[in-house]
Amino acid sequence: MGVSESSHSVTRAAVVVSRRVGTAVVRNRVKRRLREIYRLQRPMLKQHLLLVVTAKPAAATASSQSLLAEWLRLAGRLSIFSAS
Repeated sequence: MGVSESSHSVTRAAVVVSRRVGTAVVRNRVKRRLREIYRLQRPMLKQHLLLVVTAKPAAATASSQSLLAEWLRLAGRLSIFSAS
């Protein structure tokens, strides 16, 4: 996951899934799952951020719970959660 400052008032995210992850069906499923995790976590994130989430091939077989756990781990390392 990459992060940078933005001039927009709201935090935005992009999900990148390469062909190495799997077929189009698999890639789209991974993108939907990661976008849903972002949607649920967005109220807790700092404002004015641009996030880029890059899925690795292991994401194709990962459960939603393990994707969420990895998201929380990376978000914590990047300190993108708001204080309130």
